[in-house]
Amino acid sequence: SSIRLLEDVLNADRSRPRFLTMILTLFSALSLVLAALGIYGVISYAVAQRTSEIGIRMALGAQPGEVLRMVCKQGMIIICAGLAIGLMAALAIGRVVGSFLMGISGTDPVTYVSVTAVLMLIGVTACYVPARRAAGLDPTEALRHE
Repeated sequence: SSIRLLEDVLNADRSRPRFLTMILTLFSALSLVLAALGIYGVISYAVAQRTSEIGIRMALGAQPGEVLRMVCKQGMIIICAGLAIGLMAALAIGRVVGSFLMGISGTDPVTYVSVTAVLMLIGVTACYVPARRAAGLDPTEALRHE
């Protein structure tokens, strides 16, 4: 009485998991963008607060590359600390939610390495923009900033 194609039955059966996966992917991408904006905002704020210091350093002979490394180093310390805390939390939670995952374990090393690499790349990019701006500061403008 209700004859349907097998393809339609399978599509109906898979529609809810597909929708949930799409929503999860959307929220994951949004959280990645928010993390990048947060790192960018924190580093930009730190650079703005240290404008006079950076100007003095450049007036005393610091090269733009040194300023770039200084600001990136500050950002990378924050990123590495966040990644370490996040990895520890993910390992702890991964054991609990491992039963809900299909196809991988809760402690899959490939997943942890790839996610860490992506987050590190996002963090480096978010740090580089304010660091580049700090390296291009004119010392006289920076000292007049106060």
